[in-house]
Amino acid sequence: MDFTLPSSGFPDPFGPGVADARAVARTPSPGEGSSSDGTLRPAAALPDRTWPENIPFPAPANAPRLLREITTRLTRYLDTPHAWLPRLNAANNSPRQQRSERRIACVQLMRALVKFCDLATLRVAVPGREGWIDLTLQYLATQSGLPLRRAERALHDLITAKLIRSRPQCELQEDEQGVRYRGLAAIRYLSPALFEQLGLGKWLRHERTRAHLRAQRRRDAARKRDRKGSAAATQLAGQLGERLKDIQRRIKRQPADGTAAGHQVELDRAITLRAGELKAIYADWDRDRCYQVARQQLAPPD
Repeated sequence: MDFTLPSSGFPDPFGPGVADARAVARTPSPGEGSSSDGTLRPAAALPDRTWPENIPFPAPANAPRLLREITTRLTRYLDTPHAWLPRLNAANNSPRQQRSERRIACVQLMRALVKFCDLATLRVAVPGREGWIDLTLQYLATQSGLPLRRAERALHDLITAKLIRSRPQCELQEDEQGVRYRGLAAIRYLSPALFEQLGLGKWLRHERTRAHLRAQRRRDAARKRDRKGSAAATQLAGQLGERLKDIQRRIKRQPADGTAAGHQVELDRAITLRAGELKAIYADWDRDRCYQVARQQLAPPD
């Protein structure tokens, strides 16, 4: 006697159409699509990330080639931070990779620091009449196109990674409110380790040697000009002194009954020469003071 099981509406688990049903029922993963015939397409590749190539206010075209090269190589840290600047990547004290926004801030601020770097000393400053002029963080943030707070965090990361050295400075002020300290722009230096980790250490040592030689030549030329100027002033003072003594000797040799006009002419001439001699000795004196002192020194006794 044959027994027939009633149909339950479910496919036979041992039937041939189970695999096809499972394939059709599978939900595509994110990024996958299905064609018109129901087959799955592979996931599309994500577009490459676009990194900033430079700061909003880049260095001029005549900047040292080494500084322009390191500005370009800093992009490598954005792509593979663990390979190029590992200490900066670990500045967040986390085993995870530094976030892209944080990496961009560090690189942009570093590019602004490189723009104003002096190769001989690696100091981030601009030369002034009385020495170096250090730059405030607000100015560097503007140069790099960052908000001030983000620039402060990026600077902290760079100092933690020992890629730059920063030393605060202040000045003492006294006013009606009392004695207080006024903060100044910090003194900052780039570390040679930055160039070493980007493969530019040998080039940096070569350029720093050349920069030191250029600075030495400038100092030697300035000392030479000073010596020439001092020698010329000494020679002029000697010539004026000899002429003054000659005039004084001629005045003494003149007879007592000589004309008063002749005496006055010789005296005026002697005063003029003495004023020129005083001007050569005291360069900061004006004309009236030189003549006043010359008249006092050469005035005839009463």
